[in-house]
Formats: sequence, structure tokens, C-alpha cells
Amino acid sequence: MHVRRAPRIAAGLLACLVAAACQGSAASPDPSDGQAEGFALRAMPAQPIPPEALFSWLPHVLISDDGTVVRQGPIPAIFPGPLLPNLQGAALSEAGYDMIVARAASLGLLDGSGDFLPAGGPLGSLTGTVELRVDGEHRTMTGDPNANIQCFTTPCDAAPGTPEAFGSFWLDLGNLEALVGDELGEQTAYRPEAFALLIGVEPPNDEGLGRQILPWPLDTPLADTGIAIGNAARPRCATVTGDDAATLAAAFAPANQLTMWIDEGADPADAVSLAVRPVLPGEDPCQEVFGVDG
Repeated sequence: MHVRRAPRIAAGLLACLVAAACQGSAASPDPSDGQAEGFALRAMPAQPIPPEALFSWLPHVLISDDGTVVRQGPIPAIFPGPLLPNLQGAALSEAGYDMIVARAASLGLLDGSGDFLPAGGPLGSLTGTVELRVDGEHRTMTGDPNANIQCFTTPCDAAPGTPEAFGSFWLDLGNLEALVGDELGEQTAYRPEAFALLIGVEPPNDEGLGRQILPWPLDTPLADTGIAIGNAARPRCATVTGDDAATLAAAFAPANQLTMWIDEGADPADAVSLAVRPVLPGEDPCQEVFGVDG
């Protein structure tokens, strides 16, 4: 099992928007500029909830350094649902990326402190963060993804630099087809190259359906995988990459939210539950959420 590290981002800031002045050279992703972080844009929701609950949250949208747009596709409305989310990837052209940056600039999101949270917002409300690379630089902006304006006539545009402008941009990121048109390619299944695991979480209520127990497919035993996130032995957070990640992907395919896992030859009573989060380019969920190098 290999561990991939990424720059730490505080859990409370998992919902920020990064942008910079849209001037000078082309704004499109360029890993050769020396500022590559693995992604050119990440829009991440967050809420003040326990970190174990926050761990499985995925980006609203992520655009990797190579221009791949990763989003969540629909999942079956059944219980228990599949263990892995339905991730979709699509190729974005440089022109399409520039259109996204231009949209952020037109909404006034590339100026000021980057704080677009509405004054006096309710405690505990959802926040949003997008990290956007422009001309090789990053800037963090935070706002309310649900902020919007009430329109009675057209055109209907939020005032630049307002919480509603941030909310408009968040909506645009969720509907890139409308924003960039043919600059975005066809969606196909996205296969992550790594998984973050939270081992030994409280099993969800099975509602009387019973639990599937599957053998743990890796050589490293469950008890020795990852790093404890607190004073107790479990839960443990681990980042799995390389061939081990491919092995897990095959094992996770038939699993569901109630599946428990057991080491080879162990007592079924020792089976444990997992929370699984695909790791997208530039991310390190164990470090970002719990501050451990799993």
C-alpha cells in the first residue's frame, strides 16, 4: 500500500473557491507552470458536522490538471445503495476552461478578499469552496452555494462580487454544459487511482436486511491499515494507491453500504464497516479532514 500526500487544507475550509486576477497569459490548466496541485478547479461543499460524516463528501465538481471534469452521476434510489459513487469524467478544452474563468471574472469573484458569505447567515449552514487556478496562481473564496436572486424580468444576473454572484457561479459549475457548450466532451465512467478508507466506522442501520460480509482483499490486515484518527484504535484512515487501489476497486464493485469486511481466517464477529471515498487528483482526505497521513 502506497501513501500519497497532498498539501493540508483545514477541514473547516473544505468549501472554498480559489481564483486570481484574469489577466495576462491564458487561464487554462497548465501542469508545467510549476504551480500544479493536481487540480485546476475544485468546488467543495462543507458544513459544521462531525468529521467522520464529512469524510465521504465529494466535490461538487473537480477539474484535474489534464482538463478532466469529474462529477457525480446518478445512483440507484435503493437501499442499501452501492458502496462506490457513480463518478463521471469528461474532457474540457482549454477554451472551455478559459470560459469558466471569464465567468468568474464577470461575476466579480476574482477581486477582493474572497469572502462572499452573506452577513448574518444561520449557524451550521452549508458553505462552498472552489479552488480555481488562474495564470498559475490560486486564491480562496468562500460563499453560500444556495445564495441566489429572485428574478421577475430578464436578463437575470446577480450583482458582481455579492453572495448571490457566488451562488450563481456554483450553479454554473453544476451545469457546465450550458456554460461551455461543445468545449466539454462526452461523459464516461471515471476510475479513481486511489481510495481513502475510514476503517471501523459505526455500521449503518441495516433495517433488518442483514449484512453482506466479504473477505478483505489486501495483504495488510485491517487492524494494521491506516492511522488511528483519535485516541482509540478505530476508526483508522488510510489512503490506498497503485495496484492495491485496483484490487480494492474490483472488491468494492459488488459491495453495498451495509457490506462488512473480514481478514482471511478471522472470526466473522470481527468484521468491520468501511467508509470509502474515491481520491480525486490533488486530494488527501485523511490529511484534509483528520490531519493524519494515512
